[in-house]
Formats: sequence, C-alpha cells, structure tokens
Amino acid sequence: MDAVSISTQLHTLNDKWNIYYHLPDNKNWDLSSYKVLMSDIDCAEAVIALNTKLHDHVVRNCMLFVMREGITPMWEDPKNRNGGCFSYKVSNKHVPEVWKNLFYCLCGESLCVKPEHSKFVNGITISPKKNFCIIKIWLSNIDIQDPNSIVSIPNLLKQGCLFKKHEPEF
Repeated sequence: MDAVSISTQLHTLNDKWNIYYHLPDNKNWDLSSYKVLMSDIDCAEAVIALNTKLHDHVVRNCMLFVMREGITPMWEDPKNRNGGCFSYKVSNKHVPEVWKNLFYCLCGESLCVKPEHSKFVNGITISPKKNFCIIKIWLSNIDIQDPNSIVSIPNLLKQGCLFKKHEPEF
C-alpha cells in the first residue's frame, strides 16, 4: 500500500494583511495606541488559523482592525484619507460569524461583487457597543458607495448600512 502524501504547500494571498487591536476604554488614538496582533498575514492557512484561535469574546469586546499591509488603521493614513467606509450594525449573537466571513472574504480579495473593486478595499474594523458591534469596511476612495457592491454575507444586512466619508484630523 502506498503512503498518502500530504501537501504542505501554502496558499499565498494576493497581498499581506495586518491585524491590530485597540482597547475600547483607551482614549489615546495616536498610532502607538494600536497594537499589532499579527503582521504579514500572507497565506490562507494563517487566516484560517487566526480566525480559529480568535475567541468570540475578543471579537465582541475588543476593537479589531484588519488592514492591508502598508496601511495603518487611521483615517489620517494617506491611503485612507480620501476614502470612506461602509458601516454596519451587527447584533452580538451574529458578530463572530460575520467577522470570520468578512475576514475570509477580505484576505481572499472576494469581498466585492466586482473583482476589480477589491483593490480599493483597505481593511475591516469592528467596534463593540452594548448589545451590538459596528463593523466597517474601509475603502481607499469614495467612488463605491452602494452597499450592493459588497458580496452578501449572512447577517451583514445591507438595509441600514451607511457609507461614511473619512474625516481625517490633521
């Protein structure tokens, strides 16, 4: 009987991603207040491992930012300042599932209905509130403002989704 060979080849992403966290009670909003949880996420296996290990409690109660490499989680970043974001209100019971699906779609460059729009997506963020979280999809420009340009993700409701232009403070 032949031995079964197991592939150890990694599935490389089109870009690298970094995940940051910011504690909700921290009133400091300069770049040093954002802590890197993991950097140089460059393969599907790393995304899956991180999504598996990231506890639901952390996702519901901590501000998380997944940003394309070279882009900081601040509106003032040159690659964010002319952009905006889709903002969604998500019930706490659906937050972990929505976050995981968004994270997979983001890193797999499959978040937009039109694949050519993926290059304008800079990242995703989550901000906890009392019984819900605000989840945002950050874009590098304001050309895409229709929530229907984002793929359907269970429990990420397009009804009530707002597009907000970034308002950097210089």
